[in-house]
Amino acid sequence: MIEIHYGVVRIDGQWMIISEGLRTGPFATDAEAREVARRMAAEAAGLDVSLHVQDKRGVLRHEPAGGEG
Repeated sequence: MIEIHYGVVRIDGQWMIISEGLRTGPFATDAEAREVARRMAAEAAGLDVSLHVQDKRGVLRHEPAGGEG
């Protein structure tokens, strides 16, 4: 099965969604970027999707993405 990973990360003071071959944003807040990433996951019908969000220390943490994964 195909698995998609979206990362919500802070780059140069702005929040971005990154994935293999994809960079979306910038977003003013991590909440805004997470919401868009969840919508993207919902559109990936039938695919396993993982969402990883950068915390204040810079560590990526797994969050529910919606959709299948």
